[in-house]
Formats: sequence, C-alpha cells, structure tokens
Amino acid sequence: MRVVEKSICGNFRSTNEDVTGIFHNGTGQLLIMVSDGMGGHQYGDVASKFVLDEIGEAWRAENLLDVETGEQYLRNLVMKVNRSLFDYQEENPQYRGMGTTLVLAAFIDETIIVLNVGDSRAYVMNPRSIEQVTKDHSFVNLLVDAGEITAEEAERHPKKNIITKAMGTDRLIQADVFRLRNRQYDYLMVASDGLTDEMATDEIHSLTYATGKELSDRAEEMIRRAEKNGSTDNISLVLADLKASETE
Repeated sequence: MRVVEKSICGNFRSTNEDVTGIFHNGTGQLLIMVSDGMGGHQYGDVASKFVLDEIGEAWRAENLLDVETGEQYLRNLVMKVNRSLFDYQEENPQYRGMGTTLVLAAFIDETIIVLNVGDSRAYVMNPRSIEQVTKDHSFVNLLVDAGEITAEEAERHPKKNIITKAMGTDRLIQADVFRLRNRQYDYLMVASDGLTDEMATDEIHSLTYATGKELSDRAEEMIRRAEKNGSTDNISLVLADLKASETE
C-alpha cells in the first residue's frame, strides 16, 4: 500500500483549519485521517490539531489489533478524544465553541474500518466506480432523509455547510462506523469538504485513475482542480493506493 497526504490553506482563508495524518501502530497497522476545524468558529485549527494529535498518539501506542477489537477500540477512542476536547474547552473558556469534523480509516488484515463525525468524507474506488462510504452529518442531509429536497438540490443548497454533529460540541459523541473488504477496491480517499464540495465523484474517480502520474501528482491535481472549480475553503485529502507497494 502507498499513501500520500495533501493539505492547503487555499486563497480565501487566512488559516488552515484542516489537518491530515498517516499513522502506524507498533505492528505497522495503518490509520489515515482528516480533521476539519469548524469554519466560522474561533480556534477551529486548535480543535482539529487536538483531535489529530490525540488519535495519532493513541494509535502509535497500540500493537496488533484484530478486526473486532480494532473496531471497538476506535469507537471508544473517538468518544474518549471527543470528551477530552469538550472538557478542555470547559477548563479553558477562551476555546469554547470550537469543534472539528473527523474521518479516519484503519487497515486491519483484509478489512478497512471507517469512522466519521461531521461532513468530511471517505470514498473507495475500483476501475468501474467510486463509492461514498460515509454519510454527511449535515442539515441538508436531514432534509434529504425527510424527503423535503433531493440529493441534487442538497448540492446547491445555501445551508449545505451546516453540520449537525462535530467533535467537541457535545460531551458524548458517537461516530458512524463502516466496514469494507480491502480486496474489492484499488483506492481509498479521505477528504475535507473543501475538496468534495467542488468536485463531482466522477471527476475524483478520473483523476485518481489518471495514467502515467505518480500518486502524489494525482493528489496534487485534485487539490488544484478543487481550487479551479471555485473552492473558497481549506482543501485536504489523504489518498491510499491499496494495491501498490510502499516503494512504488
């Protein structure tokens, strides 16, 4: 497997509130993540880095996990880190109101475990298709689920960036959890909404499968395409080539 990460502030923000991470535990098991500090809130960059550092440090300290143990470990870890972030704000009033999204993917044996809170997304791809693994915790998705608007209308809705769940905003948060079979896919990507709001899934798919380009160049091209398409946010992704060796 080969993994690359890219994150830029973009041309319309003074601070990059996104962070990305690639972590290995004591026996080499991989975890990748993106955390996007809540736009419009003070110290979104503090919240996203807090979550990244806490999860990264905990994962590095672990050793060999099987799938069942690993899934429960990650569920508990997200709840614990969320509680720590919430309590940190209670103890430091200047940080109250900050929050962050989270999407992570852990690779254990032939299984991929994905967790998300908020509207940062995970996608998997094979030559035929691209699939959005996660479901946004957002105001417009509530409207879609209620049948009040269509998924197409949600993409253009003026309140599409209002999220309904984020790390640090409530003392108890539970992530959505998904399991995938590694062998069914060629690529996995986790990304902030600065990328996914401005790129159609077929565009992400075609750029990922661009021939004759290094993985890092394809990730860079996605960042630049999101900018070209009009992104006014921070833009971040971690892209994993599931079939490549680390030396490719």
